[in-house]
Amino acid sequence: MDINIGKINLLVVCVMVAALAACGGDEPDVYHIDREAVDLGLSVKWASTNVGAATAESMGGLYGWGDSIGTRKPLNAQYPITVSYHIEDGHEVTYVDWNSPYFGGATPLGDISGTEYDCARYLWSSQWRLPTRAEWQELIDRCRWTLITDGTAPVYRVTGPNGNSIVLPLGGMVSTDVSENRGTVGYYWTSTLLPRTSQAQYGFNSNVACAAWSVVIAPQASDAVSLAPMVRSFSLSLRPVTDL
Repeated sequence: MDINIGKINLLVVCVMVAALAACGGDEPDVYHIDREAVDLGLSVKWASTNVGAATAESMGGLYGWGDSIGTRKPLNAQYPITVSYHIEDGHEVTYVDWNSPYFGGATPLGDISGTEYDCARYLWSSQWRLPTRAEWQELIDRCRWTLITDGTAPVYRVTGPNGNSIVLPLGGMVSTDVSENRGTVGYYWTSTLLPRTSQAQYGFNSNVACAAWSVVIAPQASDAVSLAPMVRSFSLSLRPVTDL
């Protein structure tokens, strides 16, 4: 039997690109896109684009925390993750009933950066990984953040101590099956888990460590850039870093 290797390779590429498109991305070629590592004068270099994005200004895809293959959705009937909100003593409490092996499972790692659960590493290469909470905090504290509104959607230009800069689009999020705040608020995953022992103080009640740290970029808020935990199954933007 004759096997056309060229057709097989083309089929593999098409399947991978289709998977990215299903995640909401616009990355045209997973093998040959130029992924620039930008030196901002910090402890790590930051990618010039989001995962799933073809340009710096593109929002790219939205992905769950610990979803190593980048295709899992927040809702899954076979392995449900039920999220509900209640007001208790004047404060909102997020109840999460976890029955899923996905998004890091019931006993997630404390930090997934560079591990088998790191979607950025899987979709790009072993050179890239998710930034930790501390690395995001460094980007927040040591860089100048400027809102740019002269494009099709607002973005932030983040300028490092050495004068180099990256652009962070506001890609929104998916908490159930509908995109929220696309183009108006940015939500980015860190690689760092919120420990179960700490989740009550942040308004979570769950049978597992249900949340991980994210970065929320909201131009309308008094604190435009902040760190906040999110349920691990929610789909957020990814901006990788590299140590090279």
